[in-house]
Amino acid sequence: QPGERVFVAGARCFGDVRGLFGGAAARLVVPDNRAVLLDDATGAEGVYAFVWTQPLDNPVEGNALFIINQSDVIVVDTGFYGETAEVMARELKKLTSLPVSIIINTHWHDDHHGGNAVYQALWPGAVIISHQVTRADIIAKTYAQRARNLEQTSESLARYQQWLHEGRDDIGAAIDEGRRTRIESLVNFFTGAIPRMRNLREAPPSLTFSDRLTLHRGERTVELSWLGLGNTQGDIVVYLPKERIVATGDLLVLPIPFAFGSSYDEWPRTLAKLGVLDANIFVPGHGPIQRDRNALRRVKALLEDLVSQVRATAQSGATLEETLQRVTLDSWRAEFAGDDPARQRAFTSFVLRASIESLWTQFSPKASNTKPTEIKK
Repeated sequence: QPGERVFVAGARCFGDVRGLFGGAAARLVVPDNRAVLLDDATGAEGVYAFVWTQPLDNPVEGNALFIINQSDVIVVDTGFYGETAEVMARELKKLTSLPVSIIINTHWHDDHHGGNAVYQALWPGAVIISHQVTRADIIAKTYAQRARNLEQTSESLARYQQWLHEGRDDIGAAIDEGRRTRIESLVNFFTGAIPRMRNLREAPPSLTFSDRLTLHRGERTVELSWLGLGNTQGDIVVYLPKERIVATGDLLVLPIPFAFGSSYDEWPRTLAKLGVLDANIFVPGHGPIQRDRNALRRVKALLEDLVSQVRATAQSGATLEETLQRVTLDSWRAEFAGDDPARQRAFTSFVLRASIESLWTQFSPKASNTKPTEIKK
């Protein structure tokens, strides 16, 4: 229904009630996950991935990488909420008593840097590193937006609570049982999220780079590289050449790619560069560890087909609404989502709704005369 939108801290809108929550209860319970040793006969001693086992659950949390060196620790990405960062930090403390000296943020989305302040409170000397564009985006697209996002979330919570009380939405449509369950899930999620949003603290990167930065820790080399535009303008990958491990950030996300405000036509070329790295373990921004390049190739092919179909449709003279009707990517939906309703909804929200209007605006000769459109569900 119009207006059923989900706001989270930061500038990303994750879709609508029907698109994301389905019939499952939204949770703010932090799962008792464990860091996974990335040995794999690679000699990757001291390298651990903290992987959230349910990447589509709410709150959406990013994976992390712990690189335990001879005298210090490097942490790649710090989660969203303070509580989740604390879970990861507790897990790290079980592995080592060495201090965290460096925190790396792979990109500006707040589920990858929201826990920066927690780590710095625990290890006050830690330096936060990111791409130079990512630092600017963190400040402009998350910190500067948090007050407004909190206000919007609070307003949405009050509105949904009123709908549940009255049994009707703002336009007078009756709320059936299926929709009531989804809205109740959203109310539960917002009720838990709002105090956590209020508790978020700012801790932006203090050291930035443009193309490449190499860290040397004893016998270990850690390479930070910007490979090109992709999920965001400042995505970096963290590569351990000796161990043949790479943390991809949200350049690679599973089971469904996150394609919010991305550089869709450049992204496949960036993924091609990522695939050239001599790595046999890929730690995605969300989802399970990958020990081959199959997922990387699938996401690259999906994005290429998405861009190709929208370009052809838009340049044929189709309106935005016509493009939305024609570009459905049904075969890709089946490949990525299968028969799983939650994954199917995520594909609609995270891939189609997130990208098609932007691409149509880029390619259509009619776009210059068209005002931005609120896509109707």
